[in-house]
Amino acid sequence: MAYSEKVKKEAQRLWLAGHSALEIAAKVGCNPDTVNAWRRRYQWDAGDADSSVRHLREKMAAISAGSGELSDAQVRKVDKLSKAIRRMEQSAPRGRLRGARKQKTPGLSVEVIGDIRARILDRLYPYQRDFVRDEARFRICLKARQTGFSYSLGAEVLLGALARKENQIVVSASQDQSEIVRNYCVKWCNDLGVEYLEDKGNIVFPGGGIGYFLPCNWRTVQGYTGDVYLDEYAWHMAPAKMWLAVVPAITVGKKRLTVTSTPYTEYDRFGEIWTQPGKYPRFSRHKVDIYRAIADGHRVDLEELRDLFDAMTFAQAYECRFFADEMSLLSPAEVRDAFRDDALDMNTSAELSGGTDIGRWRDLTAVVLSELRGEKKEREVWVRHMDTLDKMSFQAQEDHIGALFEVYRIRRMRIDRTGIGAQMAENLQMRYPGKVSGVWFTRETKEQLALGVKKLFEGRRMRIPNDRDLTMQLHAIRRRPTEKGFTYDADRNEEIKHADLFWALALSVMDAAGQRRVLGRRNVSMIGG
Repeated sequence: MAYSEKVKKEAQRLWLAGHSALEIAAKVGCNPDTVNAWRRRYQWDAGDADSSVRHLREKMAAISAGSGELSDAQVRKVDKLSKAIRRMEQSAPRGRLRGARKQKTPGLSVEVIGDIRARILDRLYPYQRDFVRDEARFRICLKARQTGFSYSLGAEVLLGALARKENQIVVSASQDQSEIVRNYCVKWCNDLGVEYLEDKGNIVFPGGGIGYFLPCNWRTVQGYTGDVYLDEYAWHMAPAKMWLAVVPAITVGKKRLTVTSTPYTEYDRFGEIWTQPGKYPRFSRHKVDIYRAIADGHRVDLEELRDLFDAMTFAQAYECRFFADEMSLLSPAEVRDAFRDDALDMNTSAELSGGTDIGRWRDLTAVVLSELRGEKKEREVWVRHMDTLDKMSFQAQEDHIGALFEVYRIRRMRIDRTGIGAQMAENLQMRYPGKVSGVWFTRETKEQLALGVKKLFEGRRMRIPNDRDLTMQLHAIRRRPTEKGFTYDADRNEEIKHADLFWALALSVMDAAGQRRVLGRRNVSMIGG
C-alpha cells in the first residue's frame, strides 16, 4: 500500500516527539514494520549523532512541550534521555563545570521583571493565577491531575529566581517529573526571551539565581539553600525523611516553601498538612478540583473521564479526595514500601515473566514484564516494563506484544483469555509455542492472583516504579465476602472494567507468588443476614 508524504511526515514528527513505532502505526493507520522501514530509509535518527547535553535537552523539551499527557513511550524516552544527560554530566571534566558556574548574566530591571510577570499571568487559567499571585511564605495546594500545575510551576521557578533573586529547588516524585518541570521552565524562558545558562542540569537565571530540579531521594537533597517546591509530595517515597532533609533550605531569610500534590492518604505528611490546619496554621491553602478547573476554562471531557475510572479512583484523581478504603487489598504502607527509583531499569538479557490483561469495550489493554532476582529464600520481583494500550486494534495490540518477544527474553507470558481475549491468546500461543498461556478469569482464579500479589507486597518482595496510575490501580482492588467466598476486583458497572495494570501485574508474578489457598463456601461464613 502506498502512503502519502503527509502521512510519512506525520509519522516522522511523532517519532521525533518520542512515540513508539506501535503508537505511530495506530495513529497514522499503518503497520509498525512500515514505520520502522521509514525510519531506516529516511534516517529519522540521523540527528541523534549529536549526543551533546544541549542536543539531548532540546529533544527532551520537544517531547514535553506538546499538549496533553505524555504517552508511556514518551515517558520512557524522557527517562532514557535524562539518564544519558546525567551520565554525560557526571563524566564531564571538572574544570569545565566550575567555569560554567562562574558565568553569570546581569540581573533584569524591576520594569522588565514586571513585564515578564504580567505576560506569564496572562497565559494562565484563573486558578493558576491565584496560586502564582499568592506571596505567602508557606503555601499548599491540593489539586486534581492534569490541571497544568507542572506548567505553572515552571513559571514560578523563573519568577522566583528573577524577582526574589533566590535559588529555586524543585523536588518531584521522580526524576522524570523533575525534568518535565525543568523543560517547562526552559520553555517559559524561550517564549519570553529570557536568557539563561545551563550547568549540570541546573538553570542559571539572570542575576545568578539557580534552578535545581531534583528527584525524591532524601539522601541527596541536603545542602541546598533557596525557595523549596515539593512537587507531588504525597507520592514521594519517604515524605517524612524528605521533609527533614530539604525544608531546612528555607531557614535563612524569607525563603519560601511550596507544597503541591494530588491526594494519596490523610496519614502521610502532605495529607497531615492539608487536613490539620490547626497544626500547620502558617500555610496558605489552595484547592483545585476538576470542577473548578473546568469552571475556569480548562477544557476536558468530564464524562469521558468518568467512564475511564471507577468511582474511588476518579474521586482521588479528580475530586481531590484522599484514599480511605479499608476494604482495599493493599495498604498504602505496603505499596509505598515497594517503590524503587530504578524499577524500570533493565538489562535486555534478563529473563522475564509477562502478564497481559486484554481490554474490552472501553478498557485499556495492559502489559507488565517482571524479573525475579536474588537467592531462593530472599527472591524479589521487580517490575521492569509497563505498557497500557489505548484505542489500538486487536491486531496492533498483538503486534505490540509480539515486538516485546523480539526485544526481551520473555520466558512466559500469561494472557487473560476471558471473552474477547481468547482469540489474541490463541494467536500468540501459535506464534510463541511454549511461552504463551491463556488464563481464564474465574472468581477462584482472580482470588488466587490477588492473594499472590498480596503475599509479595506483605513479604516486602515486590519492587515497583513510583507510578501514580499503577499505585491507584493497586488500591482499586477490594476484598468483599460473598456466599461463595471472597471476590477481588475493582468497582465496575456492566460495561467498564478497571485496574488493568493490577491484573497484568498479577499474571506476570504468578510463578513468583506461588499457590494460595482459595476460600470456598465451606470455609467462609457470612456475618449477619
